[in-house]
Order: sequence, then C-alpha cells, then structure tokens
Amino acid sequence: MKKYITYILLFTVKSYVVLAQVLLPTFESAFDKQHRFNPDVIKSKSIKRIIYEISDKKDFEEVVNKKLTETYEFNEQGFLTRYYYTTIAKTIEKQITTGPIYKHRRLISNGSTYSINNYSYDTVSQTYFYNAKNIVLSRYCDGGNYYESKYYRYTPDGFLTKELRYKENNLSKDKSIFILGSQQLLGEDSMQYQKYNLKQVKQITLNNENRPYKETIINLDSIGQTTSLNESYTAAGWITQSRVFKYNNNSRLVKAEFKGNTGNTVNLQITYEYEKNELLTEKHFKNETLVKEISYVSDYNLGLLNSIVIRDPINKSIRIIKLRYEYNSLSNSDKK
Repeated sequence: MKKYITYILLFTVKSYVVLAQVLLPTFESAFDKQHRFNPDVIKSKSIKRIIYEISDKKDFEEVVNKKLTETYEFNEQGFLTRYYYTTIAKTIEKQITTGPIYKHRRLISNGSTYSINNYSYDTVSQTYFYNAKNIVLSRYCDGGNYYESKYYRYTPDGFLTKELRYKENNLSKDKSIFILGSQQLLGEDSMQYQKYNLKQVKQITLNNENRPYKETIINLDSIGQTTSLNESYTAAGWITQSRVFKYNNNSRLVKAEFKGNTGNTVNLQITYEYEKNELLTEKHFKNETLVKEISYVSDYNLGLLNSIVIRDPINKSIRIIKLRYEYNSLSNSDKK
C-alpha cells in the first residue's frame, strides 16, 4: 500500500525493483511522456546531469536538427531535481542568394536562391524538492512569467494525504532564482484510504470542499506490485477508467493497458521487451493500432543508455535522441 502512495507522485524515492538501465519502466510512468529515472543507477554512477539532444527525420528526407534539448539534473541521492527543455517560440525564414559561379573564367551557374529557418527558443522547466522520503514540492515555469506549484503532504507513515496547486509569483528578475511573492490557490485534493486486505485498497479523493469525487480500487500482487487501478467518479457514475499491469518473472513491467470512457471510448496498450534485464523496445497501441515504437540502445561497456529512437508510423517520422552524461566528479569524466 505504501508503495502505491509513493508512486502516485511524479517520482519514486525508492523502487522495489532494481534495474541496470538508467530509465525505469514502472506502472505509474507507463502512460507518461517518459519513464522515471532509476535513482540507484544515477547515484552509483555519480550522474549529475543527462542531456537529450533531439533530431527529427521524415521518411525519405534528411535529418532536421532544430537544436532541441531536454536536460535532467539530479541530486547526490539520484533523485531528479530539475527538468527543463527547449521549445521553438518563433520560426524565421531567411532567403539566401548565391551569386554566379565561374570555372576557368567560364560561367557555369547563374546562382540560386534557397531558404533556411532560424529559430528562437523558450525554456520550460520543472523543479522538484524532497524531504527525507518523499517529494514535497514541484514547481512549473512556462518559460515566461507563469509559475504553478504543487505541494504534497503526508502522514508520518508516508501516505499522501493532500495535494495543493498554486499559481505563484516570482519576485526575482533573474529567472534562475525563485523568490516567492503571492500565491493563488487553484485546487486542493485530499486522500483517504480503506484497506480491505493485503492485496486491495480503496483510495477516496476529496475536493477542496471536502467532498469525495473519485474512488480508486488498487489491486496488488503477492509481492506488492500494482496490478490494476480502477477509478469511478461520484458526479458521473457512468465514467470509469481502468489500468491493468502485467510483469514477467523478474518483476519487470511487460504490458500496460488503459481503458476509459470520459470522451470517446479509448483503449491504450503498451508492450515492453527486454534482453538481459535491459529494456530494448516498447510499442504503443491506440484502439489496436500501432501509434509509436521506441527502441533503446545501450552502451554495454559503460552500462548506460546511449540513444533512443522513436518511430511514428502514422506520420512516417522518426525522432532520434542522443544522451549525453555529466558527472559529479572529475574522476568520472572518462565515462562521457
């Protein structure tokens, strides 16, 4: 039970499954943009920062490098403390004209005109703060002046009991420094729990008026892994959402499935394939149609993930991500 309460947050402080790979597929990250980072690997290898260098390629076209990056920073315990990425704020098309070209005083070309794109960027960031056991604050910035924070409260046993969302004002003109000014409460959720037995718990979520609006039945297996989450809503009893998770004999996630009817009925499935405990591929399906395939390439000499290739079969494109590592000590510089 306590494991699930920890996992419903953005990051897991301690995982009961120890993997070698830097990314850690878990049930709570299955339908997120990216898997959690494995704090045990981050800590053991003294990783300070991981930079994703991103390129895109359409089928039958050249690779396009728009200099997009994602950066992940970690503390000495291996927990993520800051995540920020670049987005294209503006695209400026520039015309380039070349003059005539001569060879041995003979005109061989009258020149040509072509266009190139120049980009301006915004940096979107998310910062995380921890107490001894759990994440207590996550703060989002849109790259401008908008800040939104989530504060988490727990029982002494580590059970999440409250989540508060605030719009906040930064008094500092230097965006690398945050000085809290005003706060505006945007929302508040409270959680209560009923434990039926060792394998089943009900979570009741209440709004800021202390009224229950959602119930979640949490099912666990014999070793405490979450096997399913079934949600129902008080105001609309016909709305249901369910997640089902399957594991292999090594407790690695091999399948995740989501079903919901909040709008059109949707069925999402993700399958995971491993080799020697390393995640090799995952496939994403929407209503039984393959919508994304991800390949993970590791450097087995270093024991670290080297690159990620994301294939979009519908739009016929590929995203190529190269991982670059920075370390906490100079002694690790040879690992780069």
